[in-house]
Amino acid sequence: MQALNEEKQIEKTIQNLLYLEPPAHEVIVIDGGSTDRTVQLAHAAGATVLQSGKGRAVQMNHGALHAAGDILCFLHADSTPPRGLVAAVRRALADRRVVLGGFRTVIEGQDRPLLFMTVHQYLKTYYLPLLLRPLSFFRGARCLFGDQTLFCRASDFQRVGGFDGSLPIMEDADLGIRMHEAGPQPPLPAVQQEDTRRSRRQSLLSGVKHWTRRRGQVVMVNSPHARTSGRRLQAWGNAHATAVHFILGMSWYLGATPDQMRRLYARLYTDSFR
Repeated sequence: MQALNEEKQIEKTIQNLLYLEPPAHEVIVIDGGSTDRTVQLAHAAGATVLQSGKGRAVQMNHGALHAAGDILCFLHADSTPPRGLVAAVRRALADRRVVLGGFRTVIEGQDRPLLFMTVHQYLKTYYLPLLLRPLSFFRGARCLFGDQTLFCRASDFQRVGGFDGSLPIMEDADLGIRMHEAGPQPPLPAVQQEDTRRSRRQSLLSGVKHWTRRRGQVVMVNSPHARTSGRRLQAWGNAHATAVHFILGMSWYLGATPDQMRRLYARLYTDSFR
């Protein structure tokens, strides 16, 4: 879990993680330089606390590097995973074709769920790849974001180099695309018993394999669902939040450089939740 100045949220989130059934192997908080009591409260709540540079991608990569388990789960400090998180993740990853997953997430306001944003987030998991990368969509690509409690095998995460640390935002969608394209890990090789003729045939087919090789499946778990805070979205309103996310998402998709994304992020995210 990456955190920055989350003293109001951190204890509750850690307690939720410590009471998962079955339990998680470990709970790691990666602090990006908090100036409040986040670090002290996280320690007291029972989490392992690491320090890293600021930035969601940088912090999560640092945590993944130090995690001991063979499955990684990335959580925002203001999100609440389902109590059956561990079992749900194991079920999803039992399918070797699945390389990345996340949860259907209810976005909560101060006194009620934010219905429009909850439904919109659910739909854009599907419609974004369908509209922008239709071939990838039909081969298993989905667009997942960090507040959906992402999970994957540590080996698959390491194979693609983790999150892109140069991105200030959209690092989650970027990871999903790269893991989809990398595909599932191939099975362990059998003992080599190929003759010259078979080797020649495989060489001739190598170009075909490049275009027909299997892509990884990115999935959303619908039940159980996760919850996340809509503190920023509620303050912005539906129209403002949708416009901000559209501008950032399309800028990333159309090839904006990390520096351009960073400037755009600083200009659009002007609230205290950055």
